[in-house]
Amino acid sequence: MFSFPQRRSLNTPTGKQEKTLSHQLKLTALALTACVSLNVTAEPLKVAFMHENPVGEGGWTLSHENARKALEEHFGDAIETTALDSVAPGQDAERTLTRLARDGNDLIFATSFGFMNAAQRISRRFPKTKFEHASGYLIGKNVGTYQVRAYQGRYLSGVAAGMLTESNRIGYVAPFPIPEVVRGINAFTLGLKSVNEDAIVDVIWISSWSDAPRARETADLLIAKGADVITHHTETSAAIRAADIAGVWSIGYQSDRSQAAPNHHLVSVVHNWIPIYIRKVDAMITGTWEAASEWVGIEEDATKLVGWGDEVPAEVIEAVEATRQQMLAGELVVFEGPISDNEGNIGIATGQIPTVEELLRMEWFVDGVAGSIPK
Repeated sequence: MFSFPQRRSLNTPTGKQEKTLSHQLKLTALALTACVSLNVTAEPLKVAFMHENPVGEGGWTLSHENARKALEEHFGDAIETTALDSVAPGQDAERTLTRLARDGNDLIFATSFGFMNAAQRISRRFPKTKFEHASGYLIGKNVGTYQVRAYQGRYLSGVAAGMLTESNRIGYVAPFPIPEVVRGINAFTLGLKSVNEDAIVDVIWISSWSDAPRARETADLLIAKGADVITHHTETSAAIRAADIAGVWSIGYQSDRSQAAPNHHLVSVVHNWIPIYIRKVDAMITGTWEAASEWVGIEEDATKLVGWGDEVPAEVIEAVEATRQQMLAGELVVFEGPISDNEGNIGIATGQIPTVEELLRMEWFVDGVAGSIPK
């Protein structure tokens, strides 16, 4: 693109020639610098997503995939995204994170709780790459965490369940006893008990996010035990379908499950990660990214209720919306004490509100949960 002036061998340039040469070299250097700057500016930010379960199963993974697409629409050519699913926690996760970092991704989102340790280890090998881990509690020099306050949506759905149940028994199909799941069960139970003191939540663990046959069988068992409302924390909609076939109410989770239960769907609690992802990517682009823990809730519709069933009474929807408004106004805090555990001990003292760190490590059940947490 640029040609340097020819110098005569064995001849010394005159002062005028030296001045001209120096000027030309300066212009050339400035031009080259400009070209380099333009190339750097034109490089898109590379953003990768790593999921544990297939996007096609819906639920948690689908909610992240929807947010990734929204990111591309929001930032356009300023970013380039990659998404990999069906990555198992452990060595598979470490290999995949390593490959994504070596491929030059600037920001990597590890979207499963099971990726927490892998993200910590691999981040130390790639200090210039930024990592974000969903639902975890470990932060590193280049590792942040993020979560939607899904427990707020869970509380609201518990209010709806408490108003509609006739048997006062709610069935809960749970995957693994991690804080995120425990927190959701507790919030749901608190919402339930706020309108129906006699109701209980019957929890059965299935040790899987996506085992459809086991989820369906567990829902059937809970219904046989008297549950007339079924909810779940799984990628699969199998529990919702089982409830619909049995003719009992169902509450979906993570994404809108109304199509899986066209006859008896009560409502679904869905995740909206878009506000968090836009802020994280924008911070990378502007150079303001920091390793921190970010939680977003109903104030940004990060957790919300959708898909109300046609047969749900209007007064139920109105009561839930009134409770939501109390949350927005700061008049209702889900985990404000006094709250007792299901063994009769004080879990949260009167007037106390757990810190984010305490919520991220919640490993006990509130009063009203019929079940235990496997150790």
